[in-house]
Amino acid sequence: MNVRVLAAAVALATVALAAPAFAQSASTTGTGSITVIRPLTITKNGDLKFGSVVRPSTGSGTVVVSTADARSVTGSVVGLSSGDTPRAAQFTIDGEGGQSVSVTIPATFTMANGSESLTVTTSNNLTGSASAQTLSNALGAAGSLAFKVGGTVPVSSTTVTGAYSGTFTVSAAYN
Repeated sequence: MNVRVLAAAVALATVALAAPAFAQSASTTGTGSITVIRPLTITKNGDLKFGSVVRPSTGSGTVVVSTADARSVTGSVVGLSSGDTPRAAQFTIDGEGGQSVSVTIPATFTMANGSESLTVTTSNNLTGSASAQTLSNALGAAGSLAFKVGGTVPVSSTTVTGAYSGTFTVSAAYN
């Protein structure tokens, strides 16, 4: 065999063994991120107070406390100036500025006097949907939302006299 042919064969074999196999591959990078915000808190700044009223001698009426802290009466109910000053309940939600929150206020709650009870229908001064409120300020700063809860309670000639009280729960959550 020719030395040249042999040298060429050896060179070809060496190149074939040393050449890597090229396979298809691809890669990219991903990133992670997180935004940490302050927790929500709710503070009660004042209770809902209907004040003192005189029940009607016949028929029925209502006592309304608006979110502007004004009491009005209908029917033969008489509002007295003695006793608690009528006012709406007041709350403040604190959390991360600029964030959307859902506020939950019950539509009704019950006030009791022993075994007797009255149902209060609530109202509030939130603008728009309670499930789409926005805390003041911007992300990175503290934000807040203050609001009031008023109510309407029926009083009839058969309503048992005495002091009635009850509780209701207001809550909030980030959207």
